[in-house]
Amino acid sequence: MSVLRRVRVRVPASTSNIGPGFDCLGMALGLYNELEVEMHSEDGPPVVEIEGEGAQCLPKDKSNLMVRAARTVVAGRFSNRLVFKARNRIPLARGLGSSAAAIVAGLFAANRLMDPPPLTDEQLFDYAVVLEGHPDNVAPAVRGGVTLSIKEARSLRTVALQPHKDLVAVVCIPDFRLETAKARAVLPETVLREAAVENVARALLLASAIERGRWQDLAAAMGDRLHQPYRAPLIPGLRDVLQAALAAGTCGAALSGSGPAVLALCRRGPQARAIGAAMVKAFAKHKTASRAEVLPLERSGVRVSTLQPREA
Repeated sequence: MSVLRRVRVRVPASTSNIGPGFDCLGMALGLYNELEVEMHSEDGPPVVEIEGEGAQCLPKDKSNLMVRAARTVVAGRFSNRLVFKARNRIPLARGLGSSAAAIVAGLFAANRLMDPPPLTDEQLFDYAVVLEGHPDNVAPAVRGGVTLSIKEARSLRTVALQPHKDLVAVVCIPDFRLETAKARAVLPETVLREAAVENVARALLLASAIERGRWQDLAAAMGDRLHQPYRAPLIPGLRDVLQAALAAGTCGAALSGSGPAVLALCRRGPQARAIGAAMVKAFAKHKTASRAEVLPLERSGVRVSTLQPREA
C-alpha cells in the first residue's frame, strides 16, 4: 500500500450578515481549518481523522461533510481510498462558517488530487454554494476578504469590498451551540417595509465604513431588524453583550451569522481586547461562559498545496 498523491487545504473561518447584510454579506477571518487528503493505491471506503474542534462528535465515515463534498468532485473518476486528516480550529455551530469551511476543504482537496484538476475554482465555488445552501459564508471562505453576493436571474455574482487595512474582528464565542436550522426557524416569512429600508441604509453605511475606516459609523451601520430581534431569545444576554461591546470602544457589534457568537468590528489597537473582555463579562452576567478572540481579516481565502507522496 502506498500514497499516490497528497494535498493540503487551509480554509478560513467566516462571519456572515455583519448586521444588516442578511444572507448576502460575508467576511473571512484569520482562524483556520486545515485538511490533508491522501489518495491511497488500494480501493476502499474513506478514512477520516479529526483533531481539535468536533473530534469527539463529527462523523468519521462517508457521511462527514468534507467527504460528501469531495465525493461530488470525484463522481466515479477513481475508486482509490481517500484518507482525510483534519485539524479543526473553527468552533462548530457558533456562526463562524464551520460547515462552509468543511465543504470548501473537501471540494478543493479532491479537485487538486487529480491531474489535471477537472473543475475550475468558479465551478468549485458553485458546487459549494449548492451544498451549503447560501453563499454568504462560502464566498469569503473561497475568495477571502469581505464579499457581497447578489443573485441575478439564475446566476450568482460576488463582489469584493476593499476593507481598511486597520480593520479587525473581535469574536466572542459562547460555550454553547446553535444550529443554523433552529436559528432560521424563528425568522418571519415577511418583514415590514420600514425594516427593510432601514437595513438597506445601514448596509450601505457599513460598506462605506469598512472600506474607508469610518470607525464612528460602525455602531449605526451594524444595526439590524431582519434577523437579530427574532434570534435574540435563543441567545441569553445578546442585547447586553452588544451594548457592552459598544460601551467598551468605538466599534459596531452584531450577531455573527446565525449565532450564538457575537462579532464586533473596530480599529486595530488596545481597544479590541477591551471590547472582547466586555462581551465576555456581559455573557457571564447571564450565566454563559464564553471566550473572546481578536482576529485579523483573511484576505486570500482558501489555499491549496500539493505535497510529496509518502509511504502509508
